[in-house]
Amino acid sequence: MRVLAINPGSSSLKATLLDREAILSDHEIPLGDSVEALKGALSTLSFWTQEHPPEAIGVRVVHGGRTFEKSVLVDGPVLSALRDLTPLAPLHLPIAIRVLTALSSMEHSLPIVAVFDTQFHRTLPESARRYPLPEEWRVKDGVEKYGFHGLSYDDVVHRLPSLSHRPLPERLVVVHWGNGASACAIRAGQSVETSMGLTPLDGLVMGTRPGSIDPGILPMLLRKGYSLEEVDFALNRKSGLFALSGGISDFRTIEARRAAGDPLAALAFDKAVTSVVMTVGAYAAVLEGLEALVVTGGVGEHSAGAREAVMKRLRYLGVEEDPEANRHGSGDRCVSSASSRVAVWSLHAREDRTIVRETEDLINAEFSP
Repeated sequence: MRVLAINPGSSSLKATLLDREAILSDHEIPLGDSVEALKGALSTLSFWTQEHPPEAIGVRVVHGGRTFEKSVLVDGPVLSALRDLTPLAPLHLPIAIRVLTALSSMEHSLPIVAVFDTQFHRTLPESARRYPLPEEWRVKDGVEKYGFHGLSYDDVVHRLPSLSHRPLPERLVVVHWGNGASACAIRAGQSVETSMGLTPLDGLVMGTRPGSIDPGILPMLLRKGYSLEEVDFALNRKSGLFALSGGISDFRTIEARRAAGDPLAALAFDKAVTSVVMTVGAYAAVLEGLEALVVTGGVGEHSAGAREAVMKRLRYLGVEEDPEANRHGSGDRCVSSASSRVAVWSLHAREDRTIVRETEDLINAEFSP
């Protein structure tokens, strides 16, 4: 089945036409500031007029809340339910809704499937999912851990065995490390702990988001007179590497400035690495051991320096870097030495594969006789 996989980012979206795992065409277009602008940009893409156009569309949606525990065909009620979930992911869900609305209003009759990042984490045990907070908040308001980057984690689980020529490790930690970043402890292919929680703000230090912070900071700021909107904006857009470095969220620029002796860039780099190291160590304890570590996402794939810094600080777990593979290799590869007790992999994030797999499975289940 030819599936158009749509992956919205913060300012642009990737539109990839795949037949199974084969990429037939790949595009990146601006999101625009309206449904009509996005609809116009999508309608000009070349695959609509090719001999073999898409047969279905799958769209990545960051948050499904309690409402959507698995992929779903998109219709009016689904869009309405997603709007109700917007406070859980204010950076991401409005964009996904705009994309889904634009696709639904175009002149085609293709089924559109929403594929949720949160669905991979439905296996979280209750001890991981529950917060030590009043029960009323969980029951009435849905305050619990949902987790994110599930499409990336799902792809790693499906793809690592073929790359390593071995069964999937029983105890695996995956770090999706980009402008948004999270980690996941995976036991026997299932998520058992993850760093993002109710929203995509928790966990690792990110480009403009803080990761884990003292929750007491927030009521203190509100009591001091900051508005809820000011605090929310700062947490989503002015924190993380941006705050530490003096206004830079791009990790490549931070590395370059660090190399040139910029102390704020060095602080941002060290804080990001430390957050990854602390989380991997904690998840090794959760899993009662660690057999493999995968780093993916923009930083995980492209920053040899960040990988090196993490591996050096995980030597106590038996991690040993292969300098040649890590610093000079390219593509999907093992970057740890042959003697390393923990295999470390750098993989290209392929969320589109999960989108295609989920879309095919749902359509086959819904429309097969």
